[in-house]
Amino acid sequence: MNADASSAAYAAAVMQGFPPAPEARISAQNWHEPAFLRWSLMNRSMQVPSVQIWRGDGPTSPLPEVPQELDALPVPGLDGTSAPLQQVLASLEVDAFLVLHRGRIVYERYFHNMLPRTLHGTASVSKSFMAVLCGILQGQKVLDFGAEAQYYVPELRGTAMGDASLQQLLDMQAGIQRSLIAGRDTSMGQQDGGVYEILGLLPLQPDSAADFYEFVLRKPPAGQHGRQFYYDNGTVEALAWVVRRATGRAIADLYSEYIFAPLGAQRDAFITVDRLGAEFTAGGLATTLRDMARFGEMLRHNGYWNGRQIVPEAFVADTRRGGDRALFAASPRHALMPTGSYRNCFFNMHDDMQGYTASGRYGQRIYVSPRAELVVAQFSSAGGAPPPHPFDGPTVLLQHALAAHFAA
Repeated sequence: MNADASSAAYAAAVMQGFPPAPEARISAQNWHEPAFLRWSLMNRSMQVPSVQIWRGDGPTSPLPEVPQELDALPVPGLDGTSAPLQQVLASLEVDAFLVLHRGRIVYERYFHNMLPRTLHGTASVSKSFMAVLCGILQGQKVLDFGAEAQYYVPELRGTAMGDASLQQLLDMQAGIQRSLIAGRDTSMGQQDGGVYEILGLLPLQPDSAADFYEFVLRKPPAGQHGRQFYYDNGTVEALAWVVRRATGRAIADLYSEYIFAPLGAQRDAFITVDRLGAEFTAGGLATTLRDMARFGEMLRHNGYWNGRQIVPEAFVADTRRGGDRALFAASPRHALMPTGSYRNCFFNMHDDMQGYTASGRYGQRIYVSPRAELVVAQFSSAGGAPPPHPFDGPTVLLQHALAAHFAA
């Protein structure tokens, strides 16, 4: 058996058996390792306290199927040279991949024992769902994006994000930085800033926050708001606190009423929570691939889907226009998207395909191309290096190639 086959066989044994063998058990020490990561992303609610997001009691909204044979379609591979689509998906550690063109499923593939009904972690794609919820509440005049976070949450006065506007939080322009966490596995990096420790996915360190409220309050300041693009989970968790306080409701209930039920979702979703029941809105959402695609198709239709205007058209238009390109150009993300920007928790490519994307660690994506009338939803389990990941650039090229194919 070669090394790849041996690794695949070992990964397939994770958490199998009654009980699983000791070496096959998931833990806070090993879940992020390649052999265990895929199981973890498909079974996060078995590792971390989670709450349900009800899909509602209405019918599932249809996604007509008009399959096209795209397995052999030439697209850019990891080294930039052309390769068949199915081969590239395998090299990117993709778990599931769906292409909608003009609202019809033209290509849908599942790998590694994943099924259409499987709930898969979305990582930072969760941020985009949170931003869309904020856009809905802005349309209802529950939120004012020009107001400071401390207006809604007085406890934030005097903290790093208290005087940041909601729009600055949505655009990752808060004057903050991450605290270094001692004793952390170097392969995880500091990007997640302590949220894994809060959730119990990594051992709690003495200098770690114990819950998301403490996490927000303890975020260190770094300069003035609006002067940097600084990608961080703290801004989204601050927004979540604002939303809970402004509405008096849990995020999971709001997601159900304003997003999943109106979308006509296929399945209930879930979201991980901390010891106080606060949802991990920056990365804890898990849902099905088709429901990710429905979310993207709703955005492609300027917020309209399933017979109703779910998200205000003005919010979607603002998102599509993109954000401050100069601030983005000064950030490390610029190397992956040289013409890019960030607005309302979406990356905008500012390219000929009008592409913008919700992006999450380990390879989670929702890509929307208005020009190509295309939506691509993707789940992956690409472990290894902390963000930016070596696969991030090739994924951008793959998305653009698919849009160019359908726009031709």
